[in-house]
Amino acid sequence: MNHREQLARQTLADVMKKLYSRGLISVYGGNASMVLSDDNALLITPSGFNKESLKEEDLVKVDFASGKVLGEGKPSSELRTHLAIYGANKEAKAVVHAHPTTLVGVCTAGYDFGVYTPEQALLVGKPMVINFCMGEELAERMSALAGTCQAVVVKNHGVFAWGPTIMEAYAKIEILEEAAKMVVAGNVIMGGLGVSSISDEQVLDILKNYRPSHKSQ
Repeated sequence: MNHREQLARQTLADVMKKLYSRGLISVYGGNASMVLSDDNALLITPSGFNKESLKEEDLVKVDFASGKVLGEGKPSSELRTHLAIYGANKEAKAVVHAHPTTLVGVCTAGYDFGVYTPEQALLVGKPMVINFCMGEELAERMSALAGTCQAVVVKNHGVFAWGPTIMEAYAKIEILEEAAKMVVAGNVIMGGLGVSSISDEQVLDILKNYRPSHKSQ
């Protein structure tokens, strides 16, 4: 195993633990993957594995072209969806799937989820929302959408986000959940009147005047 793969395994395992510690997945929920460009392969979380105690060696290495396992382990059941996202968006080098309850609940209830914070405008934009589906149907939907947005919420299920790094993909989910909590809080306080989204004009101003100060890792 080369140094880059070892570092990728450590980063991916750390992200899954972070998702669990932040309450964005249950102990057996969620999955994530990273492209290993040097080996034409990807790393993905194993199927049905305790994410709180996930270790670097538990991650499964998969051939990028064929989807076949390289070595040992059973990859996440949503491997096809990850591969579909990579196939549709060449800038995506990492995919994170989580179950943030506020975001998924708001979208499942039919709320038209817009853009609510500068961070969301800069990094994610408005997520696409689709009805519940799984397996091949989910992979096909992602293949059609991943090139046109940064995140997709699947009703009654979870959210997929992607980006050039695993930390950026993770950050998109955290930002969306933060915005969803703001929407819910505003609805409670204002008796259902809700929180106004940022206008398209304001989003353009944010994109023009703000520059992310973080460095993705």
